[in-house]
Amino acid sequence: MKIPAVFRRRTSGYTLMEIMLVIAIIAVIAGGVIVKMTGALDVAKIQRTEQDINNIYSALKLYEARNYQMPDQNQGLEALVGYPTTGAKPANWTKLMDSVPIDPWNTPYQYRNPGKKDPSGVDVYSLGPERKEGTGNIYRRVN
Repeated sequence: MKIPAVFRRRTSGYTLMEIMLVIAIIAVIAGGVIVKMTGALDVAKIQRTEQDINNIYSALKLYEARNYQMPDQNQGLEALVGYPTTGAKPANWTKLMDSVPIDPWNTPYQYRNPGKKDPSGVDVYSLGPERKEGTGNIYRRVN
């Protein structure tokens, strides 16, 4: 006996339950990836900050070699970008940076002369993710 076409069940395609199961599995995997990537982003920001600080410090050492002194506290890091208008006038000033970089948390890098962390030199540091003075500050790593 042959079953009429009206009563035959279609066997091709996916049911709603199968589609929902696949979407749920993809969501769980994506959630795990996002959680893992969040930690990697923080590490990348800290590494970029350390590299920026090393670049600024190198420019400061070059400034010192050309002008026989580091910029004073009032001149700050802007002395690497433009001719200082305050304090001691540099002997052989040249532009060493196009602009003073800002850290990954959109805060300007800090400059202290004389330094607290390095009393015989200068401090160049980032306020870090907290954006305030304290234990979360990121300083130049001395190798």
